[in-house]
Amino acid sequence: MGTLNNQPKMGIPIVVGIDATNIGGGGGITHLKEVLNSFDQEFFKDKIASIVVFASKNTLNRLPELEVLQKKTFKNLNGNLLKRVFFQIRHFDTHIKESGVDVLFSVTGDYIGNFAPVVAMSRNMLLYERKIWKDINSIKEIVRFWLNYKKQRRCFKNASGVIFISNHAKTVICADLNLKEKNIVTIHHGLSLKFLKEPRAQKEISEYSFEKPFRMLYVSTVHVYKHQWNVVRAINVLRHKGLPVCLDLIGGVIFEPAGKRLKSTIQQVDPEGNFIQYHGHVDYDMIQNIYSMADGIVFASTCENMPNILLESMASGLPIACSSTLPMPEFLKNNGFYFDPHNVDSTVNAIECMLVNKSQREKMIKENIEEAKKYSWNKTSKDTFLNLIENYNHI
Repeated sequence: MGTLNNQPKMGIPIVVGIDATNIGGGGGITHLKEVLNSFDQEFFKDKIASIVVFASKNTLNRLPELEVLQKKTFKNLNGNLLKRVFFQIRHFDTHIKESGVDVLFSVTGDYIGNFAPVVAMSRNMLLYERKIWKDINSIKEIVRFWLNYKKQRRCFKNASGVIFISNHAKTVICADLNLKEKNIVTIHHGLSLKFLKEPRAQKEISEYSFEKPFRMLYVSTVHVYKHQWNVVRAINVLRHKGLPVCLDLIGGVIFEPAGKRLKSTIQQVDPEGNFIQYHGHVDYDMIQNIYSMADGIVFASTCENMPNILLESMASGLPIACSSTLPMPEFLKNNGFYFDPHNVDSTVNAIECMLVNKSQREKMIKENIEEAKKYSWNKTSKDTFLNLIENYNHI
């Protein structure tokens, strides 16, 4: 579909509905908060009359207070999963229409009602990475992924437009689903300015010691496709090779078998906690402070849509050892020390290359900061709402 007029048809400002009924936390709530915080009320004053967000009380309480924003919740949205699904199937469409919504934005890409027009956003690549389903090896998890895949397929089929947040996701999902008649666009997430730092002064590895080691940091939730245990083993190998390095792991466990595997691996290689520290969940508002205590970043995920943690790492002024799996190179480009997260030797080689190449670290850090500056929540917000208007005009 070509570029459409971004002024509402007939010149009447529209009501935008946002389906956030399935947002629980994490990246989903961060995206919605930032898009609303960056909403340009002056630019859209004659285009958008109001924004109505449908969500749980917990989600709504975390959103900004804006003159243009209406927050709506219902009893079943604050209950268990079955109650929420019952509401979405039986009552949601009625409330959408009663709220005067002209176009609905499904921020989780899983709206299952009959309202139109709908614009859906792609967030969860696990629904399409079937190899990881096998690695997870949990019937309960696989059934959950399959049901969510079916919901998303229905949502995308009925949507007038689909917003992707990476070109990798667009390629993979368009190959799986027939989206030829849809208004397809890539709108990247933004980067909070609090993460942008000056390049950190780099030192030769010989200037570190086992008493004051090079501190590697891995920020991510714990799941099978995050491969924290291989990073732990790689750090152990590097220390046995005489390189003064340690590892801090940040992130809560979101799949219990993966958490047990990580704990077991740490116990095997560093039972006294001398060089591996797992800190668990850290609130998002504190993450930028964690980066300031590190010397380098490692990111070993093999399933991402748009890796916001990687983008934040690029802005941190630190060198990055990174998974070579797409979409990571789409964002990090040639400015990371790449490795295969499934392979400990590959991980060892990449981190060792980082440690011993001071000049390469310096060059990559500067280029990553410049690249990170291209990602703005102001642009994400403006592009998103203009796209919603375009889809409304197309009906």
